[in-house]
Order: sequence, then structure tokens, then C-alpha cells
Amino acid sequence: MQSKLPKKLPMKLKKSANKIILLILFFAFSLRFTGISWGLPFHFHPDEWNMAAAINGLSLENKLNPNFFAYGQFPLYLSFFSAKLYNLLPWIELKSISINEAIFFLRFWSALAGVASVYLVYILSKKMVREYFPLVAAAMAAFSPGLIQSAHFGTTESLLGFFFLLLIYFSFKINEKDSLKYYFFSSIVFGLALGTKISSLLFLAPIGFLSLLKIFSSVKEKKWNQLLNQISYFLFFLIIAAVFFLISSPYFLLEFEETRRILSYETLVATGKIPVFYTRQFIKTTPALFQLKKIFPFALGPIVFLLGLAGIFYFAFQLTSWFLKKRKPEIDKGFLILFISFLVFFFYQSFLFCKWTRFMAPIFSFFSIFSAYFLEKISTKVKPLRSMLAGVVFLALIPGVLFSSIYLREDIRFKASRWIFKNIPSGSRVLSETGNVIDIPVFPQDFYARNFRLSPVSFDFYRLDEEKKVFEQLLLSLEKSDYIFVPSRRIFANHQRLTERFPLTAKYYQLLFSGKLGFVKIKEISYNPLIFDEMAEETFSVFDHPTIRIYKKEKFLNRNQYEELFKN
Repeated sequence: MQSKLPKKLPMKLKKSANKIILLILFFAFSLRFTGISWGLPFHFHPDEWNMAAAINGLSLENKLNPNFFAYGQFPLYLSFFSAKLYNLLPWIELKSISINEAIFFLRFWSALAGVASVYLVYILSKKMVREYFPLVAAAMAAFSPGLIQSAHFGTTESLLGFFFLLLIYFSFKINEKDSLKYYFFSSIVFGLALGTKISSLLFLAPIGFLSLLKIFSSVKEKKWNQLLNQISYFLFFLIIAAVFFLISSPYFLLEFEETRRILSYETLVATGKIPVFYTRQFIKTTPALFQLKKIFPFALGPIVFLLGLAGIFYFAFQLTSWFLKKRKPEIDKGFLILFISFLVFFFYQSFLFCKWTRFMAPIFSFFSIFSAYFLEKISTKVKPLRSMLAGVVFLALIPGVLFSSIYLREDIRFKASRWIFKNIPSGSRVLSETGNVIDIPVFPQDFYARNFRLSPVSFDFYRLDEEKKVFEQLLLSLEKSDYIFVPSRRIFANHQRLTERFPLTAKYYQLLFSGKLGFVKIKEISYNPLIFDEMAEETFSVFDHPTIRIYKKEKFLNRNQYEELFKN
């Protein structure tokens, strides 16, 4: 096994590459910062809202205790002190951190980390592929729908993706030169990653794997001093990482019992040991296959997904051939580190019961590198394909351009609310669904001055199959309602798939969509930038671009008639 760096570009091409990467970073910046205030002043992402509320409650008087321990404190403190510095500017009148301001700075750092991740993809790719292929990897990362979305959410995913790439970069530097300073830098990054989210323990993979390789090599060659150095370096890395973890997230220790309680609960939810309503979409799903069908094709776009998958399998074949000694291909140790890090993260997260898109977000950018790797290998072996590369790359970028349009337009819930205001009479009785952070309609303040009133019943369909009285409430609500709102695919898409477990809920949507309830669809409001993206894992669409369906009662049925429909 060897680490063979790719050939350097000629000076003329290097200057062109520098200009192109600047252009790619400009696009990455534009795609991540444009529309960064989407949805405000309303808060449609529950995790973002929880983090912003924690920042809003921070103060020096309470010793910066966030009283929120589902995540680490580092992103909270980062946004809190950023907002404090911003408020020191003489022309800024805000003296306290509002929820909206907290959300803005959470999104700001997500977007900035997203841009930095694109540059890291370029830097890492330069160590693994040659010529212009690092630019291809960077461009694919810049235009990745999932990475663009993560950058627009004031949550942890974009930061975590940046930290993971940075750790891999430092592992490359350690591989090139066994220097204590790189262990120190990587330990800081690992500590901050843990201070962002404790599941970043998986980010130990690149440094841990490289350290194991070096330790085994020292034992094999009987270099005992070198072995002692490697063990010392790794222990040094762990100790410094622990220090920075506790500095960046001190209440992990100061409120250890509460933190342990919260994390234990979150772990039980993630592993499916505690059933909760918002994880029903994962019932009867297949690990790994679910992510390959419901997450990666949408978050990456079909071309980057397929090319990345091909790159993964191609390298796996090369590695297997080398291991079995049947062939002796050149194995790039740097790429091996990337590959092992990817596998560790992917398979651990895949086999959790909960398979949210955000759980895979830190490795979205890896697919850009795998794609560039595969394109380089295949174009080297099949020369005519080189002439098609520009077209393939261009097509690969289109999903990102389409997806970013979400943030250039009025939020879909605002658009739906304006339609409701114009087309549904004030005072109408509406049956809607629970489980949304904010129910529609949502109006800017000027709408309230027009005396428009609508009070939808936020019905708890999650309990429909569990409590008989809830079914009775549904029958009465159907009888009284003039309209039905289906604000997203969250409930109907999950329960129609699980008819045996949730027969009443599945039956309700079957009757509604067939028109048998006496309601007819009069409007469907959507921004679906990617084909069939309602088929993706639900959190890919329900936070920033849900499809909203509105039904109007055209035929009156009484309570007993509705009950008969459910029985039949």
C-alpha cells in the first residue's frame, strides 16, 4: 500500500484552476447565502427553533447555561457571541438577542461552513485525483442540493460536515509528515465537533484508522521507539480533544446528569426503543437500502449519487484485488482513509432505527470526491469518454440550481396563506393536521388588519388508531368542516404505507383522496424543484418546501354516514 500524490498541473493550467476554484466558491457562497432568511419571522424547523430558543435564553447572569442538551453548546455559543458582537455596532439598536437574530446567526455559520466545505473538497481531491478533476469535485459539492439545504438550516449538519472534512485533511497531513502540530490541530477540530454533537465520536475514524496503521507498521517492523511515539501522539490527540470538547461544551460536565438523561432518551428514540409519532416513517424500513433510495438520490442529485456510488465500488474492487494479491493496483492511502471514514459513518448511521436525512448530511460531500475519482479512472481507461465529461458535469449541477430556487421565492406557506386569504371565506371551518411547528395559514401583520379570521382544527391523527374518542372527534370534525388542509406529506405518506398498523388513519386518507368524504381538491401548492422529491425521506421537504393540499366540501355527509364509510 502506498500514498501516491497525483501529478501537479502545469503552471498555466494551475493559474486557470485558481480562477475556476474562485468562481466555484463564488457560486457556493451565492447558493448558500441567498435566501438565508427564508421563512422568517416564522420558524418552520423544530431543531432550529430549539437551538434559537436556547440562544435567546443565554446570559452571563445564568453562566451561559443553555438548559438545552440535545446538542452540544459550541454552535449555541458561536451564534450567541456573534450576535453580541453584531449588537455592539453603533448603528444597531438591538440590545438583546431575539429568536430571529439567533436563527440568522445559526444559519450564517451553517452557510459559511458550507462554503468552507466546498474548498476542503477541492483541497482533499487535489491529493487524490489529478488534472482538473479536483475542480469537478468542488463544483459537484457546490451545487449539491443536500449541502445547499443544510447551509440554509441553522442546525448542526453543515458544521459537522466541515469538521469531518477538516479532520480528514489533517489525517492526510499526518500521513505525509508525522508532526505533533497536526495532531494538535486535529484534536482541536475533533473537540469542537464533539462540542457540536456527541455523535461526532464517529469522526474519530480518520485519525484512529491512520494511527492503527502506523502502530501496526511499527510492530511489524519492530520499531519500538516509533511505536511509543505513535501511542503517545494518539493519547495526546485524545487528551487535547477532550479539553476542547469541555471548553466548547462545558455543561456536558456541569449538568452531566441532565445531559446524560437527555442523550439517553435521544439514543432510545434513535434506536427505536422508544416509539414516538415523528419516527413512524422508519417502521419496516431496511437499513442502508432506505438511505440509498430515500436520501442520497435527492440530496445529491441522481448523477452525483450514481457516479459516487460507482467510485465507491470501483475503489472497493481495487482494494479487494490488492488485499487478495491477485492484482497489485496502486492503493492511495489518503483515499483509503477517506473510504474507511465514509464506511464507518455510513454503516453506523444506516443501522439506526431513525434514518433522517440530517444523519447522513456530514458525508454528502464525500460523494463529490468519489464521483471525481470515478470519472478520472473511467476517462483514463476509455479515452472517448473524456469528450463527454463537460456534459456530464453540467447535468450533475442542474439539481442544485433547481433546488436553490426554493430560497429565492416566497416561502410556500406564505404563498398558500395568501391563496387561502383570497379564496376561502373568513370564518370557514377547517380540519387540518397536527405535527407541524406552525400551522397554516400564516400571515404577515398587515393581513390581520383586514379582519380575516380562520381557526383550523389541528387534528391529532397520530392518536387516531390508539384512542376511540379521537375517532369520534374526527367524525364530528368531518361533519362540521368546510375545508380540509393537508399541510405536508408527513402523515398521509407514512400511514398509507402501514395500513395494518394504522388502519383508520390510512383509511381516512384513502377516502379523502378518492373524494368519498365529500371533499374535492381545489388547490395544490408546491415548489418541487426535484422530480418526485415528496418521495424522499420526509424531512427533506417538510421544513422548507412542503406540498400543501386544500380540499373543499362539495357534498354534505353526517356523522353516521362518515362512520359507515370507515367501516366499509
